This record gives sequence, C-alpha cells and structure tokens, in this order.
Amino acid sequence: MCIMFKRKKWEAEETLKRACPISVNAEDKRYSALFSLLGQPGQPTKDLLQLAISCATDAIDINLRDISVRIKKGNPDYISIYPGEHYKLLASIIKKLQPASVVELGTHLGYSSLCMKKYMPMGGVVATFDIIPWNHFDDTILNKEDFEQGLVQYTDDLTNPLMVEKHKSLLEGADIIFIDALKDGVQEYKFLENFSRIEFRKKCLFIFDDIRLWNMLDIWYNLDKPKLDITSFGHWSGTGLVAWN
Repeated sequence: MCIMFKRKKWEAEETLKRACPISVNAEDKRYSALFSLLGQPGQPTKDLLQLAISCATDAIDINLRDISVRIKKGNPDYISIYPGEHYKLLASIIKKLQPASVVELGTHLGYSSLCMKKYMPMGGVVATFDIIPWNHFDDTILNKEDFEQGLVQYTDDLTNPLMVEKHKSLLEGADIIFIDALKDGVQEYKFLENFSRIEFRKKCLFIFDDIRLWNMLDIWYNLDKPKLDITSFGHWSGTGLVAWN
C-alpha cells in the first residue's frame, strides 16, 4: 500500500511539474495552496497562542548537536535548522510542558523521537509507533541503548481500531500526540476517527506535521478543534498545534 501510494504521488507530482513548474530554486519544494481562514473551523485559544509564542522563542536556544552527530547521510546540521525544520520546536515544547507521556506516530529514522526524549522529565516516556521496526532502516540514528529508558517502539498500526483498543490505556493517558505518518490523505482521517473515540484523562496537545502538503490541506482546514498553524516556527512543510480536549 505504501509503495503504491508513493508511486501514485510521484506520478501526480510529475504531472503537476510539467503543467505548472515551480520556479523557486529551492533544494526541496512541494505543491500547496493558499486560502483564507475566514470561516475555518477551529480557532486558537489564548493558551495555545501563548504556548506557541513561548516555545518558538525558547527553541532558539535548544541544543541538539548530540543528536545531529548521529546522522549517517546528508547534512549533519539538518536537525538544528531553525526555523525551517521542527526538531528544535518539538524539543522546546517538551521542555516547556514536561509531559509524562508522549505518543509519536511515525518513528522512521528516529530524529523526532530522540529530540523529544532528550527533554522529557525523569520517568517520562516517548512511545513511538511505526509499522516498520526502527532497526529495519539502514539510516536510523537510533540504537538499542536508546530504548533502555524513556523510549519504546510499538509496531502496531493505529489506523486499525483493534490496535487503538490494544493501546487504549496508553492513548488515554497521553499528554502529547505527535502525528508524522504517511500523509496520504487517508491515514490521517483514520487516526482522527479513531482518536475521537478516546476519552483522554488529561489535556492532550496534538502536533501535526506537514499540514501544508497537498494531501493534508483539507484535513487540517476542516479539523474542528482549537488549532494553530505555526509553520513559520516549525517544519517548512507545515506544523500545526491542536488543543484536542
């Protein structure tokens, strides 16, 4: 399914490139759209705005060099790009809120997992989900020692209601849920549908990655909960905060 989606996505983007080429000479560029927020469901609360301003400011002084040196391919300074990448912002949010439980959807190479884990309080845990085990990625920056304390991975698919039920207690107790999965315009809807049935025991902050990507525009726009687009201080492809409950 993942391979098929990537193929169709590539074909659609190639068609767009030929019909409407992007003239900006950037290293990475994607198609998106501009639209008015007039009438958009879900407006930010004062608390959400204050959190965003505080964390965006504090992110400037976040130091992630000990994590960036693990990068095996590409620019080792990638994690420390700020603004433009979201790693310092994620770390800043963890440092500010000091959550006991963070749930991440999309482990991949482990960049976000480690950036969040670094600033977790004593006894706090980042539970990261991916259908592919972390050690199946050649370029992963994770190692076995990272999972000795404060980090755990589950290879269960949370688009499946049965898996959500399996991890119901973990999800109900989450302080933060970071959604950084496939972004195929289908998976995220299933996440939202499944999480709408969860009775969270605490105020839970949702962080969405890539909300400016084409497949995510409709999902983000129609999310009818207090929310705030903080792309200018997060990931260049879009970062959104949601006060879920």
